[in-house]
Formats: sequence, structure tokens, C-alpha cells
Amino acid sequence: MFRCSKLIFVAILLLLGSCTEDNQQKITGQPPGPYKMTLTAPHRIEVGQEVILTTEITHSDTGMPVENLRTLHERRVHNFITNLDFTNFSHIHHEDFNALKAEQIESAKLSFPYTFPTPGKYRMVSEFTDSKRSWIKHFNLEVGYSALINDHHLKKTNTNTVQNYTGTLSFASQTPIAGAPIEMEVYISRDNVPVSDLKLWLGSEAHVAIWRDDGKYFGHTHAYTPAMRQMMGGLAHQKKSHATNPKMIQEMMLRMMSQPSELIFEGPTIPVFYIFPQPGKYVMHFECAPNGNPIVFQFIINVLPSAKILPTHEHAANEIQ
Repeated sequence: MFRCSKLIFVAILLLLGSCTEDNQQKITGQPPGPYKMTLTAPHRIEVGQEVILTTEITHSDTGMPVENLRTLHERRVHNFITNLDFTNFSHIHHEDFNALKAEQIESAKLSFPYTFPTPGKYRMVSEFTDSKRSWIKHFNLEVGYSALINDHHLKKTNTNTVQNYTGTLSFASQTPIAGAPIEMEVYISRDNVPVSDLKLWLGSEAHVAIWRDDGKYFGHTHAYTPAMRQMMGGLAHQKKSHATNPKMIQEMMLRMMSQPSELIFEGPTIPVFYIFPQPGKYVMHFECAPNGNPIVFQFIINVLPSAKILPTHEHAANEIQ
């Protein structure tokens, strides 16, 4: 009788374990490369219900975990989550909830809780750093009714108000052009008064996540510091003498971002440097921390194609309606 009961108990445990496993999906991040990153999440994600999202990073050739991922901007892996109508956005990490344990660092397997606020199609982009460069993987998720298609018309705007803060985006040149470097600046006010109490947030005055409106061409950048400006000037000089390459740029950027954090821009403006890879409408999530309180401004901008003859003002105005 005891033996029979024990067998039944074991069978129940196996069944429960199987059900738990069956309720999870494992998604392989794209694009492929020397590192493989997987995301484990429930097969069915319900709106408003907290779920656990787990990422795991291995070497593609050996399947072995990537041990001791580098900490960059105070986190091992940065995760950016948005629905594809860009009405929701999160910048989230394992360490926001629990300190990393030795086994998690050794296995590169990190988890965090998340609650999806609305139904629809979502994209999560994860960024991690190993060796001498950073890598990006993206994952697609469906929340709620799978038939629901995000349909949100994005209108161009360079001003956004969050709580009692207002951010205004401006450009050093008139219009962003695909493939051309551009300097931007965000001016921040609180109750119509310029702020002067910006603080570092995750090691920078600003974290900027950028997508084109079709969810492609993700980019992540930070405040454009004098050190970064000096480095870009040096790279421009080396480019003229053909003494630079993309690998060198990656390594130089990583060395610079690995330096101790220093507050440079206290307000009311934060400069940003970026190169939009392709023309189209882009969504920019600009995260900063006036008085140490993180807020996110959203800007929608139009990037024109590179051409010898630029559109007239009339044509350009039509393109951004």
C-alpha cells in the first residue's frame, strides 16, 4: 500500500513538472551570431498578470554558458520592452529586483518579473557585453488575444510632458538624414521652470532607446559627453586616414563606457549623438532622472533618406504628417 502511494505521488510530480514545462515557451533571440540568447516565458501571457521572464546566454559553437558577463551601466543585461504601437515601454533588469548570485553570474541565466499592461504584439530587446563589445538580441511576444494587431498612428512630436516635467527635442541640423551623424538635445523643464537637478541614472544622465516604427533598427545610446565628443573627433580623423574599422570603434566605445560614472549635465539640457541607419519614422524613448526620479519622454521623429538633392520644405512637411 505504501509503495503504491509512493508511486502515485511520484507520478503526480512528474505530471506537474511536465505541465509546467509545457506551459513555457523558449524563444531564440535574433539575429544569430557567436552568442545564443534564449527567452523563457509562458506560452500564454495574460494582460495584467505578472509573469517571470528568463534570459540565458550561451556560446553558439559550444553551448556553454557565457560566464561573468561584463557589468555596463551598473547592469549585466539591459532589457527594453515595448508593444509595437509604442504606447508602453520599460527598461528593466534582473538586479532591479534581486542581487545576482554566483550561480546566476556563472550560468548567465537571469530572471525578472514583468506585467504586460495591454494586449498585442510586443518586442523585447536585450543588450549584454562580453569580451570587447556589446551584443543585441530581440524577441517577439504576443500578449492576450493573438489576433489583436497593434494599430496606432504615430504622429511626429518633439515635445512630451510626463507628470509635471516637459521634454523638448531639438536638432543641431535641420533634419535627421539616414546614415549621417546628428547631434540632438533634450531640454527639460519642471512646471515650466528649467531643471538644474538632473542625476545619474544607471551610470548616465540619459538612456535612449530608439526603434523605427516597424520595430526594426533598434538602437541604444546615452548622453553625449565631452569625452565621447573627443573620441568621435579622433575617429573622424582616423577615418580620413583609413586607420579605423567597426571593431576598433566598438572597443573604444566600450572602454569609454566602462570608465567610472561622472555627472556632467545637471540640466536643463542633455545632448545626444546618433546615426539613424535607414529612413523612416522613429520612436525615441528618452530616460532621465531629474531630482533622481526616473522618467521617460517619448519623441516621434522623421528621418529622411540620404540624397544629393533634399526635398523642399513643402515636400518635407508632407512626409511628416
